[in-house]
Amino acid sequence: MQQMALARLLSGFRRLQELEANHGGKDYFVGDIHGQYDKLQQAMAKVDFNPRQDRLFSTGNLIDYGNDSLRVLSLLSRDWFFAVVGIHELYLLDALKRDHYLGWYTQGGNWAFDKKLRINVDLAQASEYLTRLPIAYRIEQKKHGDIGVISGLPLQPFTPEGFQQASLNALYRCIQSGISPDQKADIYQPLSCIVCGGPAAQKLWAKGNAVAINQGARYLPAKGKIQLNKVKKLLKIVHKQTAYQPLI
Repeated sequence: MQQMALARLLSGFRRLQELEANHGGKDYFVGDIHGQYDKLQQAMAKVDFNPRQDRLFSTGNLIDYGNDSLRVLSLLSRDWFFAVVGIHELYLLDALKRDHYLGWYTQGGNWAFDKKLRINVDLAQASEYLTRLPIAYRIEQKKHGDIGVISGLPLQPFTPEGFQQASLNALYRCIQSGISPDQKADIYQPLSCIVCGGPAAQKLWAKGNAVAINQGARYLPAKGKIQLNKVKKLLKIVHKQTAYQPLI
């Protein structure tokens, strides 16, 4: 029943947003953040991220498990930060719409509640920003073919027509289900690669030209990490077909 409600939420989202190349700076890509604001800032500092000219693309799951989830959501107001909607964003929006929070709470949303299980943060502006997120990006590149971004399993074909014709259930599967190390190695033409989340892994890995970059931020500080990745590194992972190495 919840799956149907979550799928219906997607009717209000932009399906595929196309962006021009960044001619003034660099594009970076980051996997699940899960409320780890400080770790994200450290990762940005490590690559000398320049917000005046660089762009950062996230595969969604910005929130939950980490206590700084609200600070991560505040990044949605920055013109250099681009995220797609992830399953945890849908959990939050579904909870707000139905005014029923147990499901979201049990999926890592406890950061937003006090000891008496009452919401103790203002989510009004955050929910407004979340509803503006696209399900996927297609980003023009200066030296390579376009790059796709989606939270989970890429849609085939990864085209404006493909997204327009897809059912809400098919779009929901793209968010809820990550790529699997056992699946067929699909090639999504004519893109250079598609960046997605997937199961938490020790390193980036690829199936066909889909690259999974979730490195387990939800398990910090004991395990996992957050790192920013350039297009050159993503394409190298595709070329090598680096195998999945589970984090846990």
